[in-house]
Amino acid sequence: VFSHCFKKENDCAPRNITAPASEKQAVKEYLGGANIVATEHTSGLFYQILSEGMGTTPQICSSIRVRFSGKLVNGVEFESSNDVVLNLKLMLESWRVALPLIKPGGRIRFYVPPTLGYGAEGKKDKNTNVVLVAPHTPVIIYEVTLLEVS
Repeated sequence: VFSHCFKKENDCAPRNITAPASEKQAVKEYLGGANIVATEHTSGLFYQILSEGMGTTPQICSSIRVRFSGKLVNGVEFESSNDVVLNLKLMLESWRVALPLIKPGGRIRFYVPPTLGYGAEGKKDKNTNVVLVAPHTPVIIYEVTLLEVS
């Protein structure tokens, strides 16, 4: 009965967050230096669709089951999972932008500027408080396989 009182009104609305030009430029420079060809999204995210998949694309309020890895540009992996269920609306803005670009069975690699990633806060290990992604890290890289949408 009271569930509507606890729900944020726009949880599932697009946020339309855009990285500033300086962050987009940093990602472009990284991609150019590494000879990587990627598509630029209007948000400032750069991506490569490795496999499109088939079926229904996820929406912001979808539950998704994924396999993923998150890496720094030096190749250090800071997080990964072989099979995890997530709610897309609770994810980083970069995930909210990138995952609707593919369908179940699809795979995407995306290059994330700080505004669409961990920004000024960075990312720390929940158990040890060790910094995994430093604040304002210019580029992080996610590779995600979308296993299921519900």
